[in-house]
Amino acid sequence: MDDGASDSPGDQDSSRSRGRGRAAAAAAAATDGRLTRSRAKELGLELRLAPWPEFVGRNSKGKKRRVDQELEQQHKEFRMEESVGSVGDGSLVSTIDDTQPDSRNSVTNKRHHVRVSNRNKQTRRENPNAPCVKLLSAGVPWLVHVSSTALDGKEILRCSGIIIRQEKQEAWILTSRRVGFCAQEKRIYNPMPKLAVHMNKPNQGFYEGKLLYLCERYLFALLSIKGESTIEVEVPHDDSRPWYGNDVLILARDKELCLKHRHGTIMWQERNFFLSPSCKLWPGGIGGPMINHAFKILGMACNYDHDPVILSITTIRRCIEMWATTGSIARPGLSMRFRIVDFLDIAHQERLRCKHKVNNGFIVHEVTIHSPAEKCGIRHGNVITSFNGVSCYLPEFEDFLLDIGLEYLKGRRQTDHFKLEVCDIVREAKRTIILPLSFVQWH
Repeated sequence: MDDGASDSPGDQDSSRSRGRGRAAAAAAAATDGRLTRSRAKELGLELRLAPWPEFVGRNSKGKKRRVDQELEQQHKEFRMEESVGSVGDGSLVSTIDDTQPDSRNSVTNKRHHVRVSNRNKQTRRENPNAPCVKLLSAGVPWLVHVSSTALDGKEILRCSGIIIRQEKQEAWILTSRRVGFCAQEKRIYNPMPKLAVHMNKPNQGFYEGKLLYLCERYLFALLSIKGESTIEVEVPHDDSRPWYGNDVLILARDKELCLKHRHGTIMWQERNFFLSPSCKLWPGGIGGPMINHAFKILGMACNYDHDPVILSITTIRRCIEMWATTGSIARPGLSMRFRIVDFLDIAHQERLRCKHKVNNGFIVHEVTIHSPAEKCGIRHGNVITSFNGVSCYLPEFEDFLLDIGLEYLKGRRQTDHFKLEVCDIVREAKRTIILPLSFVQWH
């Protein structure tokens, strides 16, 4: 008789069912994430815990932030990969014995990546001129500080200046006319105040400035400094014509010789031939340059009726060339003030285009009484579509008039009249007017 060396069939079935139940329970616990330490100990398994991200918090409505929701989803995917097992036979044992995921895939590093990415996007959005600011860190030696002091020691003005010309022991400084012009009395100071130019270069200190030229119309002054030794400074030569909507930086050199800048845009506003920036100037910022993202000078900061304005560098260059060549500045005097068609509202532009076939030009805003323009029949509200075939914006138009003035001063006057194409909106008529030229000079 066999003494029971083997189990009975019933015992074997019971053992197999218990094994299947334990495996099923272990698999279920692993799948839904409810495998506790006690349960793992009972099964003879070593439980390894997956990392859980740091809790950030909730917003005012009690809902988790979007970043937290993304991190929780990543954590769930990580737990699912751990429970299913990326390698092995798919069993619970092979899953738990698997190695930890690489730290590059951890939730913490993903959180850091999200924060850094958002910060970079915010930086690019706030400062589109970041590359230009990086160039500024290398230094701007041609930007100087200018001070104007009365003979009794009273400080009149502190502003910025631009070195625009350098020859051995002499340099020319472009700055605001207010260093030698009394805005309240609208006259040049007499006697002239003491002018000093402070350079941000080692062993160069400050130089005594001498007024070479002061232009009341264009609000700039030209100074000269001389040194006992050669003034070594790199003079900027890269200029560019400014345009409405440009992103710009306006630079300044304060009395501590620290470099300052303001970021803004050129607004679509009419200020005669001046441009209007969207930002304010630093104290002492008048006379400073306006540059674009390519580090090219677009103009010089001025103060017009207590508002910051920009004078185009192309206009400044023409004026300096004209003064250096002939000793004065001249342009045709039109005795009119204009507005630009493109600056009108959309409804008026559409009416001019559809009804009068006017796409661009100058709207006559004001005509001087008894002037040649009034005698030729030009009236308020007329639209001049071209001057000798030229139609452009006011800063460009000012350069066009200065070019004619330079030819006049050099004795190469090619014409003594303008041919104007005029549209009379009231009478719905177009006509050609020959306007005699008369020139205005500033010595």
